[in-house]
Amino acid sequence: MATFNFSNQYSRNNFTQFIQEFLPDDFTPNDTVITGLPLNPNNYIQTATKLGDCKSLELEVFEIQHTSTHDARVGLSREAFQMLLRHSSCNRALVVFVPQDSSQYRFSLLQMEAEQKDNSARITRSYSNPRRYSFLLGEGEKVRTPQMFLIDEGKVKARKRNGKDFTAWDDLCFRFSVEILTKEFYKELFDWYQWALSDEMAVTYPNDTSIETDDRIIQEHLIRLITRLMFVWFIKQKKLIPEQIFDENELKDILQDFDTTSTKSSNYYNAILQNLFFATLNRPINERGFASDASKSYQGKNEQYGIKTLFRDANEGSWFRKSHEDIIQIFRKVPFLNGGLFECLDKEQDNNGKIFYYDGFSRVAGRQKRAFIPNCLFFDAEKGLISILKRYNFTIEENTPTDVEVALDPELLGKVFENLLGAYNPETKETARKQSGSFYTPREIVNYMVDESIRAYLQQTVGDDAADIVHVETLHATSLPDPTKQKIYNALLQIKILDPACGSGAFPMGILNRIITIMQHLPLPSTISIYDLKLHLIENCIFGVDIQPIAVQISKLRFFISLVCEQVANNSNDNFGIKPLPNLETKFVTANTLIGLKLKDVQGNLFEDPQIEVAKKDLLQVRHEHFLANTPKQKKECRAKDEELRKKLAKLLEKNKDCTHEEAEQLSAWNPYDQNLSSPFFDAEWMFGLTQENAQLNTTNGYFDIVIGNPPYVEAKKLKEISSKLNNYDVYS
Repeated sequence: MATFNFSNQYSRNNFTQFIQEFLPDDFTPNDTVITGLPLNPNNYIQTATKLGDCKSLELEVFEIQHTSTHDARVGLSREAFQMLLRHSSCNRALVVFVPQDSSQYRFSLLQMEAEQKDNSARITRSYSNPRRYSFLLGEGEKVRTPQMFLIDEGKVKARKRNGKDFTAWDDLCFRFSVEILTKEFYKELFDWYQWALSDEMAVTYPNDTSIETDDRIIQEHLIRLITRLMFVWFIKQKKLIPEQIFDENELKDILQDFDTTSTKSSNYYNAILQNLFFATLNRPINERGFASDASKSYQGKNEQYGIKTLFRDANEGSWFRKSHEDIIQIFRKVPFLNGGLFECLDKEQDNNGKIFYYDGFSRVAGRQKRAFIPNCLFFDAEKGLISILKRYNFTIEENTPTDVEVALDPELLGKVFENLLGAYNPETKETARKQSGSFYTPREIVNYMVDESIRAYLQQTVGDDAADIVHVETLHATSLPDPTKQKIYNALLQIKILDPACGSGAFPMGILNRIITIMQHLPLPSTISIYDLKLHLIENCIFGVDIQPIAVQISKLRFFISLVCEQVANNSNDNFGIKPLPNLETKFVTANTLIGLKLKDVQGNLFEDPQIEVAKKDLLQVRHEHFLANTPKQKKECRAKDEELRKKLAKLLEKNKDCTHEEAEQLSAWNPYDQNLSSPFFDAEWMFGLTQENAQLNTTNGYFDIVIGNPPYVEAKKLKEISSKLNNYDVYS
């Protein structure tokens, strides 16, 4: 096959030539302009041209010119499927989507199930189960993946793959399969993970430096590093991170003695990545600066002691070839994101002053307090983490059941976490996964469970007509009367959902995306943006719990990406127009949902005493303020007030004999802002501020309308061992 350059702007002649070489020999070119398209000014599609057909695949090829600069998944896909319904006899097509005034375009495989219906002697065609699989091509796009799938694999034909017989249609579907792409990525990432764990690399995270034994759980640190760096890689797609901090040639001008092959130097991780994570993404642009030993002292300590949002430099010389002012200018291009993901986890215990260096963000030389990750782990040409990431296409939007981009999407974070967790114990490669009960739930299962849950909720709160929108929103929403649309909108704004074993966030993310998709079909009020709608749902409607801190972190990370993808950077002085992310510590909590508190069984809510009610309202207000807080000072003040109110409430509950002294101690000790700890109990009222009146439905628990998730897989024998230590638990095999 002749090479077709996917990084060039779209040309119909060149594309048609590529299609002739790509599809089976019976493809017949035939430029035919499609007439009779709807002339609705709100439509995205402006013109459509049939470029040919392939009888052996029962497939036609189209070119669509459209006005959607961001390739709106919902609207544009719907119009494309409706065009096929009216102007094609096939249920499958290859379509090139070419936006006006853009140097990029999408090449998509569309499939649908069409059927004829006879209504009152009038035969009509309708479709269901629409699916669109796309490559993003054109100027500025990475084309390694489309080159590999569409060019290197040769002409579409019947063949054997891994010992299985593939028809030509199977072969075409294989070319647009994101699963094949992700499997290849997993393999490379897993090989990197095993390499990083090897003695050869000597990766160091200090943790507790006061004890002689090595307590460093390197696996968990490496998983956290991978998720942080992959988050950065996703938001880089929005042009929010400068490319130069990942470019080897640029880095040689930034760093002293930068050697990409070194196993002895960690200056890339310490000077670039740690300063990006903790002193850039976690600090407002106009407040960024380097920590200084020359700053004033107070009570024998440097006034900057304990501040983990200032740039670090080596204290035995400098990591940088450029001045500190120049380094700050490089990072100045990065907006402040907030959100807690990049909070340095190094912390000092209040009771004894001992410092735990979980992230090892220190200026102190050596590995006692400073993390060490050799440069070669990032820049080895074949195995380095940066090198691996550069080879793949990423998309910041999560794929949906109806629209899949053949690139790595944020759901990948969940899959990466589950796969690496499965290998947490390098000897057994599955022990840790089985012990924690963690298993990744396939997207198809998530989508089905989410749809059925929302359908049942709408059926009970609005009516049967509203429930149908979940399954056939592409056609059904427009036929609903306006009062019903308003009821659906209001019901979804008030829904309360819990995933009690959220893992890496598959179900909470699926719920968020599905609610947004439904609301877009209503349509939304013109005054409401998708960003504001997501923010409301995240703060008020969707809650998650998991026993593993790293899992909760990844759930939050996926929600952060979802909010970032709704924003567009500009040149304004106000953080480039990017709104700082919310703090999700009281929306996704680390706790054991199997263990509740044996609190007093009272009529109505736990918090009946007037004093308790006042303190509870104060606590909820503090947590709302913390949700939106975007400066270290605001967050510190909110957290101090939160701790004060937790202790006050616990004492009042103990005084009223609503709980024992031990339970009061547990309640006051629970700190939602400590990202390293997991609570031994779960209580929705205490942790989320929910009451029996929150839920719209008369559910048995009273707090949530929907409880959804994939419960941990734990052997019945182990459950019986656990339950023998608890009261009021039965085990069923």
